[in-house]
Amino acid sequence: MNLFDDAISDLQKYIDRKKSGQFREYSIPIKSDWPAADRGNVVLGPDTAIELGNPRDESVSFMLWSGDENRIKDGCITLIGPDLGESKQKNIPFGKVVILGLSGMNEDNCYERHMELELSRYDLKLSGYMMRAVSQYGREWSRISREAMDRAFSFEVLGSALNELYRKIYYVKSVEIVFVTSSPSDVRELGVLGGRASRLIGALKKMAAEMSFECGTCDFVDVCSEVKDLRNIRNTLTREEKNVQH
Repeated sequence: MNLFDDAISDLQKYIDRKKSGQFREYSIPIKSDWPAADRGNVVLGPDTAIELGNPRDESVSFMLWSGDENRIKDGCITLIGPDLGESKQKNIPFGKVVILGLSGMNEDNCYERHMELELSRYDLKLSGYMMRAVSQYGREWSRISREAMDRAFSFEVLGSALNELYRKIYYVKSVEIVFVTSSPSDVRELGVLGGRASRLIGALKKMAAEMSFECGTCDFVDVCSEVKDLRNIRNTLTREEKNVQH
């Protein structure tokens, strides 16, 4: 199942446009050696060295996946902009995209598995790194402590931990991660792509969670008409509902 393949293609075009600026790609370390957080892992304001995606700054975070693993640069981190230790600012605009290659995704399980993947990010527990807030609008706000920065916390550390986290899920076969810190405008541009992906998930949620198939009154009819996988999901769920009624 390839619900996000167009979004992945658009993301790659976005990355290609940014290669003329501060840009690097590197391999995700196979295993994260950063210490896990204690149960009460809180980074208070005075202890904060860097904030990513503060509400006063641009922020976007979203996830894409595909059943075609060839679309994912497995084990790759792309960083557009400065790394954490290179930034001269405390508050940094922040974009994060996780792209996953999955096996066994189909019309029956894709919504449940997508929600499992979305919720798994809350299991990330790194010493000195605190995800402070995640909004329904695809924003993510996190803090990194002074002590963590003194110990050289970086996007390689964060990417490695995310990679390890997702690979624990048996149907995740490949992981690619993109971070953007270059400018507010670059993060806003990435946010447009995230908004399109969010529309796909909104349509999927409406069909799977609400069992709603009234196309004439649906806000997502334009999305379903363009994406074959969504039409297939709608048809599958419609058949199931009719079978239950009979």
